[in-house]
Amino acid sequence: MLAGREQEEHIHRCTWADVGPVPEEPFAQYVMDKITQYGDKAALIDGVSGETLSFSELTLMVRKLSQGWKGAGLREGEVVCLVTPNCLLVPPTILAAAVVSAPVTLANPLSTPEELQRHITDSKAKWVVVHPMCLQSAHAATKDLEGLKGMYVLGTEAANGLKPLSSLHEDVSEDWVAGGVSGDGVVLIPYSSGTTGLPKGVKLSSTNWLAVLSTVERKEYMNICSKDVVLGILPFFHVFGIGICLTSLTLGAAMVILPRFIPDIFLSAIQVNKVTVAPLVPPLAIFLAKHDLVKKFDLSSVTSVVCGAAPLSGEVQQLLSSRLSGVTVRQGFGMTETTLACFSSETHDLGAVGRVTAHCEAKIIDMETGDSLGPDKDGELCVRGPVITKGYLNNTEATTGLIDSAGWLHTGDVGHYNEKGVFYIIDRIKELIKYKGFQVAPAELEGLLVTHESVGDAAVVGVKDDEAGELPKAYLVPKPGHTIIPEELVEWVKERVAPHKRLRAGVEIIDAVPRSPAGKILRRKLREQANMVPV
Repeated sequence: MLAGREQEEHIHRCTWADVGPVPEEPFAQYVMDKITQYGDKAALIDGVSGETLSFSELTLMVRKLSQGWKGAGLREGEVVCLVTPNCLLVPPTILAAAVVSAPVTLANPLSTPEELQRHITDSKAKWVVVHPMCLQSAHAATKDLEGLKGMYVLGTEAANGLKPLSSLHEDVSEDWVAGGVSGDGVVLIPYSSGTTGLPKGVKLSSTNWLAVLSTVERKEYMNICSKDVVLGILPFFHVFGIGICLTSLTLGAAMVILPRFIPDIFLSAIQVNKVTVAPLVPPLAIFLAKHDLVKKFDLSSVTSVVCGAAPLSGEVQQLLSSRLSGVTVRQGFGMTETTLACFSSETHDLGAVGRVTAHCEAKIIDMETGDSLGPDKDGELCVRGPVITKGYLNNTEATTGLIDSAGWLHTGDVGHYNEKGVFYIIDRIKELIKYKGFQVAPAELEGLLVTHESVGDAAVVGVKDDEAGELPKAYLVPKPGHTIIPEELVEWVKERVAPHKRLRAGVEIIDAVPRSPAGKILRRKLREQANMVPV
């Protein structure tokens, strides 16, 4: 129950029993102290090859790499950019950098050279570590960059003139201590489009992560323990993916890592490794709930499905619960800017994102007056607490637009809560497009489209799609004297962006982009037109 002024403001806090304070030790020290407890138990398993890295092997790798990185000149605060699909070497690379107090930013391995160059430049990365499959793009992205102190290829083999990261490994003494930054010291810089605009680096601190990792094992949250086998198919460059990975490691669970979704390999990895916990995004949940191929595999080991990154319908939730007998299907809600989920659902509340998690508070506000609202009234969801980022990297203006003077992060999502304090997300006011859980910033695509010689003006919106959530669609105004051929524009964009940013809903030619008197694109009108909803 809420009391006093809090009741007037309708502020919701976590109701879990015995939630302690956020640990104050350094992030790297906290994680390393946890994983050293599990010895030769399997920590990371390659879901394709079966290669396994034990906790003791992982610990030794972190020690040797951190020592070698110091010797190579990696200094506190210098950003390391990691360009790779999910693989066994991602966690030790991140942890070794954390020991040196060097923040890591993770880039989408499918980024074009232009996108990757922008990521490296914006993050001011001094070091680049790249998977062999990403070498061509990484070389093209870095060839004209100045100020890089080192570039290495993941693994033990040199490639394309780059030394392997393993060449940095140095032996360390028995009294080695992890250390690293604590408090507001930045650990990871994933990229997010926030509520609008181009992708921005989100500064996630030691406190942010320990506020999550110290409570994530709770039954009200992820309910993961050392006996579990966790599926690692969510991309590590996405905060949901790397958050689940860090969760598994600190709780002593084994993680089965997959670099991408291939239906039969995905299902086989679950069956062979007896996966118990499957963190998913809605398209994967829909696949498990509906695809006939699923019937050919034994998925009886799965006891828990945790779905996030985008809303999962109650209907799919029911279908999945019925198909995987005995499985608990839960949703959560979070943003890159909230580190991981700030709401979790302990029960089968269909369509609900659940209650407020530890170290977080929430309220729903009227979108016109800013006043907080009571039960069953729709408004914007706002959250606050030590799980919230301190802000965007090198972007004070965007940070101010996200977090108000009282510390409330305005999510841009519309929802409500019921009398029991269970929250529901029903829509969003922000412009961000969600394609299969990936963020697509309309402004980024619009900026690209207007560079085409035939395009005079452009607007991009999301079109509803049952499987993907939303598909990007462009509305284009031709330059005078030019003709736009939609199919050609779709292909032109395809060559210049990562797969999730492609104009999968196509291109439509219009006479003028609707704008407000201040020049802001009226995307709501275009979304309603695209989704055939009456204005």
